[in-house]
Amino acid sequence: MKNGLLEARDVRMVFGGVIALDGASISVQPGRITGLIGRNGSGKSTLFNCLTGFLAPTTGSITLDGVEISGLPPHRVVRAGIARTFQTPRIDFQTTAREAVLCGLFPQLRHGFIASLLGLPGALAEERDLHGKVDAVIARMRMEAWSASQASKLSMGRVRTVEVARAIAADARFLLLDEPAAGIGKDELKVLAEEIRGLADRGIGVLLVEHNFSLIRMLCEEVTVLDAGAVIFRGTPEGARRDERVMQLYLGAAAAGEAA
Repeated sequence: MKNGLLEARDVRMVFGGVIALDGASISVQPGRITGLIGRNGSGKSTLFNCLTGFLAPTTGSITLDGVEISGLPPHRVVRAGIARTFQTPRIDFQTTAREAVLCGLFPQLRHGFIASLLGLPGALAEERDLHGKVDAVIARMRMEAWSASQASKLSMGRVRTVEVARAIAADARFLLLDEPAAGIGKDELKVLAEEIRGLADRGIGVLLVEHNFSLIRMLCEEVTVLDAGAVIFRGTPEGARRDERVMQLYLGAAAAGEAA
């Protein structure tokens, strides 16, 4: 087995009589951005859930550095170095944007509640360090102007920015982004694209599910296309754009016209 990879191999996921994944495989390499695309219901989110411990595959394997992690609960997957966002943001809308990002640092805590309550030096030093990390992520994502705002008062684009920032704050080795550009405005999208590229430049492996194919083309070195739970294409974004079956199933007539 190869080290340094997050891999799904021949994953089959069956819910009752419904086959959600049918022998799907994908690998995410450190320092590279891999795209995962397909129509709604093609199995993208199911594969994400298998990779991050929210589902245990019916058959097949999920490995990190060549070690089987299938069936590990999500919190242990996070501690192993895999963070994710969700298609529907999962944050506490009663917190501020900054507090929501701070939650992404929970897996890094070394000192417990009692140590913090007693104000022990180690716990206080750790708290200062965590707040410094949050400030750095907020600055990188250009959130300073609204980081003190309550999440419930933010636009959906900014809520998605918060969730991405929270995942980045976790210092993961691999980051899985589930449609991070949905609802994001043009200026926010530019910041998001720059930050995703920056993650790869810092050696983080990124798996990007996104309907915005322009963003896939801009960022990804490789793309995997799913249909009915099976991989129908693996290659470059340009190769996907020129693949007849991919265009018919996913990109549609607009892409066909663009390729002509």
